Formats: sequence, C-alpha cells, structure tokens
Amino acid sequence: MADGDLTLKLDRYASEKLAKKAKAAGMSPEDLATSLLSAQLFDYDDFTWPEGGDPRTAIAEPVIEDGARDWDEVRPELEAYLEEKLKARR
Repeated sequence: MADGDLTLKLDRYASEKLAKKAKAAGMSPEDLATSLLSAQLFDYDDFTWPEGGDPRTAIAEPVIEDGARDWDEVRPELEAYLEEKLKARR
C-alpha cells in the first residue's frame, strides 16, 4: 500500500447511502467519503496552532457597534414586523 492510500469495502447500504448523498452534494462518492472521514478523524491535538492559541478555547471579542440596542427593546419591533409580513401573505 502506498503511503496515504487505503481501500475500504462498504456494505450495500453504506455504499448506496454514500452515493445518494454524494450526488445530492454534487460530489463524487470518493470525495464525500474522504471529507466525512477527515471530519470524523480530525483531532485538534495533531496540530500546532499559531500563537499558541487552541481554537477550542479561543473566545472572540464581542463586536459592539455604536447604536446597538438590547434584544428586549428590539424583539417587540421584530415580532410586529414579522406579524405584518405574515398577514400580508394570507
């Protein structure tokens, strides 16, 4: 086996399911299988992260723009707007 090459044998159910999902995603079954396996096997600890930051523990600073309002203030306006749009569709 060449480095990085692997042949997997799937049962009929898995093969058909993979083919169906790949077609819906516009991908080949091989590409979808590679993507799914990569996602499942990914381990953060296998990598050295820049600036020593681990993305699992990084917390983004909140972006607060001028003129931002509290949700309690905005929510009634949003609900009234959505209710108006729903009435217009009926």
